[in-house]
Parts: sequence; structure tokens; C-alpha cells
Amino acid sequence: MNNVNENEISSIEIIKHYIKDLSFENPQSIQENNLENNKNSNISQNMSFVQTSFENNFFSVVVKYSCECSSKKSGNKLLVLELDYFGFFKILNNKTYNQADLTKAGAKLILPFVRSIIEDITNKGGSIKITLEDVDFNLVKN
Repeated sequence: MNNVNENEISSIEIIKHYIKDLSFENPQSIQENNLENNKNSNISQNMSFVQTSFENNFFSVVVKYSCECSSKKSGNKLLVLELDYFGFFKILNNKTYNQADLTKAGAKLILPFVRSIIEDITNKGGSIKITLEDVDFNLVKN
């Protein structure tokens, strides 16, 4: 079994990481907010990565995650979540890496923080708890 979040570039250091932007909405009324409604829902998730190179072996990656959830029964929105999570990194060796490899390496290092934020905010947000699955970076287009 492959560890899909295993980092291939081990000579990278996280300098700084933080929430750049976060929006969470739970538009349900108290009558709609029930376990039955939350179990029968359509969930749409999207994630993208933006890498920027800087001088002196530094680069950043922003993980952009969005999720919309609606009731299958009524079609009403149960939650809307948007998160931009920023990571700033330094390459510790003198090798040259392509942009796709740096994006994947940086994203793998900050995804546990992204996962934790998504699970925590949806769990405490009074709607359904969203769990971010592992990302298979072999399937991510370069």
C-alpha cells in the first residue's frame, strides 16, 4: 500500500503556515438542522494548489479548498466552506525542482493542518462533519 501523503522531497523546511482566508456558512434553520437531513446530503468538494517561487530557494503554496453541502430531500444548503491555507517553504539543498514537484511537496506538508481545520470547523459549525480524505498526488495533473 502506498502512502499517498509521503513527501518525495525531504529537504524542504516549513518557514511559516497559516489561514489566509476562511469562510463558513450554516444557512439551515433550526427546523432543518437534524441528523436525518445531514445524513442525506450532496457534498461537492474542490481543492486546488497555487505555487509561487521566490529568490534564494524559497517558495509558497496556497491550498484552496471549497465545499458545498445540500440536502438531497429539500435541496437547501446545509453548509458552505471556503479555505485558503498558505505555506512558505525553503529548499535546504541546492537541487533544482520543477514547479509541480514543489507544489506537491509543499502541499503534502500543510495538508494535515488543512484537514484539521476543515474537520474542526464543520464539526463545531452545527452541520455535518466533513473529513478530508488523503490526496493521491499521482493523480494530480502537472
